[in-house]
Amino acid sequence: MPEPVAPRQLPPPEELTDGVIELRSIRVLGPDDAASRPAEERFLAGAFEYRFAIHRCDNGVRVGRIHLRDTNDPALIDAVGHTGYAVDEAHRRQGYASRAIRLIVGLAHRFGVSPLWVLIEADNTASRRAAERAGLRLVDEVETKAEAVALGLGPGMCRYASVDPPNDLSR
Repeated sequence: MPEPVAPRQLPPPEELTDGVIELRSIRVLGPDDAASRPAEERFLAGAFEYRFAIHRCDNGVRVGRIHLRDTNDPALIDAVGHTGYAVDEAHRRQGYASRAIRLIVGLAHRFGVSPLWVLIEADNTASRRAAERAGLRLVDEVETKAEAVALGLGPGMCRYASVDPPNDLSR
């Protein structure tokens, strides 16, 4: 599948919720934003990146953030994957990351990004558990690519992939 040349239209807000959390679009970054990124992040500008805030549905409180990179570029996927996420410290251990990952897997599938690859530092057990609870499968552990080291990531990464729909995860 060729790389998108324009940002895709996001689904309506009611499709970016599971009843407990909702993803609220913050902004979309793309090739036109390369110059505004720090030098070590400019390689990311090759893909459109949809950034979301994670909010609780019951009270609207922001609990974290997540993004989706819309790309099939193997170099970019191998360096940083399709998504990254963080839950604010006060809201951790409540399942918000797993819920947000599930919603991003659905959005990725809608965009034709499948499998969705998530790279997590090997020693980040909380993030790894969140990915596993969201249904992602650990594929392997790899050395961190130089581009990702420049972003501050550690020396070893665990590569997780979505398995619904099933795809060849041997890359």
